[in-house]
Amino acid sequence: MENRLRPGTIIDLEIKRLGINGEGIGYHEKKAVFVDFALPLETITAEIIEDNNTYYKAKLVDIKIKNPKRVEPFCPVYHECGGCQLQHLEYKETLFLKRDLIIQAMKRYYKKPFDLRNIKQTVASPDKTHYRNKASLPLQYKLGKNIIGMYKPNSNHLVEINDCPIQEADINKFYTLILNQMDKRKMLAYNNTSKTGTVRFILIRKALATNEVQVTFILKETDEDVTKLGEYLVDKFKEIVSVYAVINDDLKSREFFTKDTNLIAGKETINEVLNDVVFSLKPDAFFQLNTKQANQLYNKIIELGNFKKTDVVVDAYSGIAPIAQYIAPHVKRVYAIESVDASYQSAKETIIQNTNKNIDLLKGDVTVLLKQKKLTPDVIVFDPPRTGLGERLCEFLIKQKTPKLIYVSCNPSTLSKDLNLLSEVYDLQTITPFDMFPYTAHVETITLLSLKTA
Repeated sequence: MENRLRPGTIIDLEIKRLGINGEGIGYHEKKAVFVDFALPLETITAEIIEDNNTYYKAKLVDIKIKNPKRVEPFCPVYHECGGCQLQHLEYKETLFLKRDLIIQAMKRYYKKPFDLRNIKQTVASPDKTHYRNKASLPLQYKLGKNIIGMYKPNSNHLVEINDCPIQEADINKFYTLILNQMDKRKMLAYNNTSKTGTVRFILIRKALATNEVQVTFILKETDEDVTKLGEYLVDKFKEIVSVYAVINDDLKSREFFTKDTNLIAGKETINEVLNDVVFSLKPDAFFQLNTKQANQLYNKIIELGNFKKTDVVVDAYSGIAPIAQYIAPHVKRVYAIESVDASYQSAKETIIQNTNKNIDLLKGDVTVLLKQKKLTPDVIVFDPPRTGLGERLCEFLIKQKTPKLIYVSCNPSTLSKDLNLLSEVYDLQTITPFDMFPYTAHVETITLLSLKTA
């Protein structure tokens, strides 16, 4: 009979590697034990807090042998907030461990032999702190004032955040300012228990190139005080040029935006500039959260593509089409495919604004449109959501045999699964990890695939 460890049991553990959520992983009688804030190369004492069929979860009690690269976190609420997972490790070491996450996923899901030298070193972020250009935070009314923050993982406890070190400095400044104004105006965060207040979340986005700021209030119901506050913000602060209110009374939904999204002050969009291209951003349009690192990532696509002026390229899952904009000057034609209406509309405005004559924007499902339009591109660039390409699209690509694929991924597991399927007709050339979110466990990658010649 298996000797199961009960919650409360204290064990000593050697941490072997990092998990996809930044937790340390050790093994007790060949069963994985996940421990938050533990690091590879450490021997620790841990308390079992959860026993699952295939793994344990444990709490770090003591560190007996410390990883030499362990450091003190620079955020005062790091251990409670959960927004970052790797502040207790030197930055350079996080880059090595993020590359290792790719290696572990490939070993698990990719069934063909692969040369580790093809998995390049992680590209560091130009900014290690204050790199996020957008934040979406919940509010609470507590002890006579409104506070903003993040919910402690697996709890209903809101950890107050006054000066987040990974958010752009102006975002922190304007959160504080807005909360102070709400307190002065006796405006309340929504409380689901007492059914008081209206403001559920506040989203703030800043454009690095223009310094323009966009504020979006997510509300339980219409609130004239929010409209007045929005008008005050645009009138008083030159950086705040766009304010929206979104009515969303679905408290269980993870989506912020609804059809009831209204501009209440200022202009509809803020403008960001990358690679001399102006991107007009509405609040619900997706844009990479680390602006400087996004520029490096897009330039890497140009390098790997080695494009020719005769090339026809498809930019699949194009979003607001930044990749298409980067590629367009180097090729004959780019077809940008996007299914989400908000991103499609923003892409259309951006293309018109920048007068790119060789970008065709298509709305719909990638696989369906590739079939319907009978496109035979020289290169396809993919930047899908975390779910990856999936079997249906991979099977189509295997049949179509486009000469070159460039795959941007934010999920090592789905990437490895897709690459395994595509390995039937494609050779894996390189995987380059990018640190898009410093001090978190997230890693972005760019993979180059070429059609097999034999």
